[in-house]
Amino acid sequence: MAIKTEWVTDTFGHVYQGTSLYKGKTKFQSMEIFKSDTFGTLLFLDGKIQISEGDENRYHQYLVSAPLLAHPNPKSVCVIGGGDCFSIEEAVKFPSLKRILMVEIDKGVVDFCKAHYPAIKACLQDPRVEIVYEDARAYLEREAESFDVLVVDLTEPHGPSKMLYTYEFYQLCARRLNQGGILSIHTDNYFLFPDSFATIRKTLGAVFKHIATARVDMPCFGMGWTYRLASKSPIDLKRMEKNQRLMQKRRRSDLDHLTPSLYDGKPTGEEQRVLAGHGRVSTDRAPYDKFEKLSKKVTK
Repeated sequence: MAIKTEWVTDTFGHVYQGTSLYKGKTKFQSMEIFKSDTFGTLLFLDGKIQISEGDENRYHQYLVSAPLLAHPNPKSVCVIGGGDCFSIEEAVKFPSLKRILMVEIDKGVVDFCKAHYPAIKACLQDPRVEIVYEDARAYLEREAESFDVLVVDLTEPHGPSKMLYTYEFYQLCARRLNQGGILSIHTDNYFLFPDSFATIRKTLGAVFKHIATARVDMPCFGMGWTYRLASKSPIDLKRMEKNQRLMQKRRRSDLDHLTPSLYDGKPTGEEQRVLAGHGRVSTDRAPYDKFEKLSKKVTK
């Protein structure tokens, strides 16, 4: 049996026991598939866990299905990043979508997941799906196409990805959303990473008037995680609940990991203190880097 360790901070981490099935590198990052009895297969990029077979549905239903269910009539979605393709696998469940675009810089991750996950190979055959292999920010800056939903499915704000967490990038996203459009993003754990959590929230809030937050347990991460919907229009949680019931009734998809009412939850006093005392608006001139002050052990 092999042991896989991911240091989350310099003094706290996760240990996974199992078998390393594959190790390799793409042009941009290292990859590993690790199998455990608890989670099934886990995907690591540069040593940091991205998804697990056991709970990826939970992650992607909050990240992808939630905004699509909250939108009145979604016809198009753009996934920013998302190289493992499970965001696409979630999006193809929605028959109203006419266009499913993913802009991902690392073709190696897509090819790898397509080869190792039968569900990914199947969903990429959907004629609505298009993948562009390019830096997502450069693509959105060049192309004027707009979307009903933008899904920001990136690694944490560190290295090149930190430029896709800035005020200017969220302004760009707002310009690429149709009227009533919704942006969806995962936004960290406020106890372990108060600066990251608060910075993402404050930066989003500087661009989008309406933000709804879901606080969800993510077993493979070993912690709670947050997901946010952001829009310049009010976010209709009742519509999300209604559309979820309709999809379940029609048996078009399995959405039983998603609890729409979590987006209506109020922050605890502790969370409010974190937001008040931490973070800032991240900008292109001074982008926030989550791991800048964690340099001893943290897995990067």
